[in-house]
Amino acid sequence: MTGRWPDKPVPEFTTEELCVAIQQHQDDPDPATQSIVLSCVREWERRRNLRQS
Repeated sequence: MTGRWPDKPVPEFTTEELCVAIQQHQDDPDPATQSIVLSCVREWERRRNLRQS
């Protein structure tokens, strides 16, 4: 994934897609992008039992 988001909902991202999305977009100032990054972080945490649904 090179600067583009996968064409599917965040919960369907692979773990690799989540990590790449977070790394590539975490410093983007756009509020919509930051919202998606936050969703990626929450999904990553949920998968590792760091966050309850």
